[in-house]
Amino acid sequence: MDTNYCYGQIPALTREKYAEAHELIIRAWTERDPFAFNGRYTKLRRVNIWPRPIQQPHPPVHIPGGGSVETYDFCIDNDYSYSYLSFTGYIRAKALMQGYWDRVAERNAPDASPYRAGFAQTLCVADTDAEAERLYAPHLHYFYNRCLHVYPGYADAPGYRTIKTIQTGALSQYAPPKGFSELTWKDLIEGGHVIAGSPETVRERMEELIKALNVGNIFCLMHVGDMPAETCMYSSRLFAEKVMPRLRGALPACEGDERFWCKPLARRVAAGALPGAARPRVPQPA
Repeated sequence: MDTNYCYGQIPALTREKYAEAHELIIRAWTERDPFAFNGRYTKLRRVNIWPRPIQQPHPPVHIPGGGSVETYDFCIDNDYSYSYLSFTGYIRAKALMQGYWDRVAERNAPDASPYRAGFAQTLCVADTDAEAERLYAPHLHYFYNRCLHVYPGYADAPGYRTIKTIQTGALSQYAPPKGFSELTWKDLIEGGHVIAGSPETVRERMEELIKALNVGNIFCLMHVGDMPAETCMYSSRLFAEKVMPRLRGALPACEGDERFWCKPLARRVAAGALPGAARPRVPQPA
């Protein structure tokens, strides 16, 4: 929408520009010395980022996908994680994700680790299923009924998707079979748009998601619509304390695959003080 309609860019060139921007970012992350970048769309006399990334040779890369099959190959070629970002939920995503795994097999990729893929899922946790509906239904309806009024044509400008992608039958996530504004709480839950309920209900649906899509990276969307901060924190806390611990070990065959995880610094550095500034007083033991 922004690129093609607001800024008047040619849809058919979007992927070419994306590839060039990707080259610039990876070089900026990995090359130690300043360099000139003379691309077709971006020209920079000196590229020298600071501070440099902590992760070496560069941070793990998760590529957002939403229907372009060319993105499958891009992730396989670069050993990136393909991540489907959608508000339509995991049940509708199964066909698209299966297309990715079929392509991994066709390309004879070195492995088929679930961590090669990710998925974004809206989650709401409460003590009971009934409480979840009472707490979260108004905010979910606000989001789906009022915030997703996107004309499908804006999300699918002519020339943006290739013939190959169109032939697969993949549809934009902004053009669901049933309009977003008509979805009830029951529709959202049963359709997998949202996983909501008690910790046990959410855990069961999360395990179903992981197995159905064969994904190791879940991007948890804990806030939705006009949800107040305290309500979001309540849901997040329950998820962290009562759901996440029971999902650990869900993929035992791939536990050692850490290609797509950030790793903390082995040695943390404490905050210092500016020269001449009064140093904070350190309490002494009694």
